[in-house]
Amino acid sequence: MTFFFKKMRRKIGIDFGTTKTVFFVKGEGIIINEPTVVAVNNKTNQIVAIGKEAEEMLGKTPFHISAIKPIVNGVISDFEVAEKMLRYFLEKTKKKNFLNNLFDYSEVIINVPINITDVERRAVEDVCKAAGVKSVYLIESPLALALGAYLPISSSEGTLIMDIGGGSCQIAVISLNGVVVGRSLKIAGNKLNEDIIYYIRDKFKLAIGERTAEEIKIKIGSCLDLGTNQEMKVRGRDLTRGLPKEIRIEEKDVREAITPSILKIIDALKNVLETTPPELMGDIMEKGVFLGGGTSLLKGLDKLISKSVDIPVNIIEEPTTALIRGISIIWDDFNNYKDILISSTKEIPFE
Repeated sequence: MTFFFKKMRRKIGIDFGTTKTVFFVKGEGIIINEPTVVAVNNKTNQIVAIGKEAEEMLGKTPFHISAIKPIVNGVISDFEVAEKMLRYFLEKTKKKNFLNNLFDYSEVIINVPINITDVERRAVEDVCKAAGVKSVYLIESPLALALGAYLPISSSEGTLIMDIGGGSCQIAVISLNGVVVGRSLKIAGNKLNEDIIYYIRDKFKLAIGERTAEEIKIKIGSCLDLGTNQEMKVRGRDLTRGLPKEIRIEEKDVREAITPSILKIIDALKNVLETTPPELMGDIMEKGVFLGGGTSLLKGLDKLISKSVDIPVNIIEEPTTALIRGISIIWDDFNNYKDILISSTKEIPFE
């Protein structure tokens, strides 16, 4: 009977990110990869849409519907919406048969930022349990990302990881299954979108939405002059007349908009390097920086970082799914990796 219940347990990995939510189920692979957005009817408090469908509503909803992002800067900002979203995705991962519904026992490994507070950790655990999860394990994002990049986290060698996602940038030096030095910033892809919105508003007197800013960043955004001189048509509302307006924005405009935030990320990296133990610095100089997360794909970012700190920069293979790949590796060899998992009450040495 014990063997039967063990077989019924579903081992799930969750990358609950500010921009994307990714679900992995052991034995099945990545099941869900959708935007972390929920549309709610304010009159009835009912969920209207979740994921891709809700993202399509951003900036387009009538007054009585709100498109909510329940994760802000890597932490839960709306407990109730986050719980409903997780429950919805967990239901989608179930095999539709009587036994699975009757004896469902899901165990989850979910990522958290390195400087998360005990209160925020408990919120993650409580949201998962409220959504129907029976056992919750937490993993610091840089550790999961390093595992997903197939880097040696258990050795005494130093490994420098930068995880630049949508809501936060996490920089960590890893050695002996732990984070030796780490820093987390609330500057990442979403902040770059805001920078583009404000820049276009101030320079061109044009109001654009978040999705348009994201499209601009992906299509013609760059951190260095790559000699491509791309440009793009942008449509929005003329702030002087209140009427529709179309402009052309150039690559150099986007670069000017995002450069201050990019430089803050580089300053944080320099700060981490300055506080890294000298014994680990040689390993980092030899192996370089490992860059992951969706924003790592911003054109020229790796070259700018390398130029700024005089260390090679390596973009991790499939950087947007490397973190969930790391969690899948933990599930494949749980006994070997269980010591790197953390409880919601364990203290961590970060302010």
